[in-house]
Amino acid sequence: MDALVQSNQDIARVRITIVIGPSGAGKSTALNALEDAGFSAVDNLPLSLIDQYIALEVETAGRQIALAIDMRTTGFEKKVVEGLITNLKSKFREACQIIYIHANRYEIIKRYQTTRRHHPLVKDGNLNEAIETDFAAMRGIHEFADVILDSTGSDPSAFRANLLSRLGLPALNPVPLSILSFSFRKGIPETADYVFDARFLANPHWKDELRKLTGKNKDVQHFIQADEGFEPFMQNVTQIIQLILPALQKTGRPQLGIAFGCTGGRHRSVTSAEYLASWAKDRKIKHVLEHLEL
Repeated sequence: MDALVQSNQDIARVRITIVIGPSGAGKSTALNALEDAGFSAVDNLPLSLIDQYIALEVETAGRQIALAIDMRTTGFEKKVVEGLITNLKSKFREACQIIYIHANRYEIIKRYQTTRRHHPLVKDGNLNEAIETDFAAMRGIHEFADVILDSTGSDPSAFRANLLSRLGLPALNPVPLSILSFSFRKGIPETADYVFDARFLANPHWKDELRKLTGKNKDVQHFIQADEGFEPFMQNVTQIIQLILPALQKTGRPQLGIAFGCTGGRHRSVTSAEYLASWAKDRKIKHVLEHLEL
């Protein structure tokens, strides 16, 4: 009995999310949102492999997974999909969530025309016929869904927030800061969203006693922070971050890269990055600090 209770508790902690719907309705946006929320996301895994994948990832590795299914999925047949859903719900109960995403015909046409992507069912360029075929194949599947979402007229951030809310997941995830120091001689880091040039600050390189030290050293930090431009500079940086973080949270942005550069990447940029990391720590903002030249 204890083993059975433990087994049931393990199953209850698992989250399997199956996302179903016609092409263009928003499944990719849903998968991206779920992946940001901690799920392992897979699009169009062949139906015959889903049971094996769940056994490996969920029952063995204990991961949360999100799977997208539509007419492109190998082996797609409505009866097969309905049987799969029935079996998963029977085994995992409330730990398995079925999400049906749809949008009206005109919305899907507009999306394909805007993105200029090719509908997977188009034959001879007839988009209307492809959408009708898609809708017909999906007819009735929504009756098996725990959550039904109409993405018509929704922007991606609103759709994402609605999806996570319906699943009982946090709609606003903290955006971690990636704080870097670097040398302009070696180029700007590709992961940087905002780059700040610290070369205007007093340079410890010209002080014999500081030259061989780095911006992690307190003496170097005191020297640079004594520059009258340092405090206003960092205040402007932190004000920008405080302004944009709430907006990025709403869009589900996974990370914000802030990079400080100086000539050698060892003094002024490092001091600035260390200062920002300390500021983030005081405000309990999740962050990662990396000095590329140290």
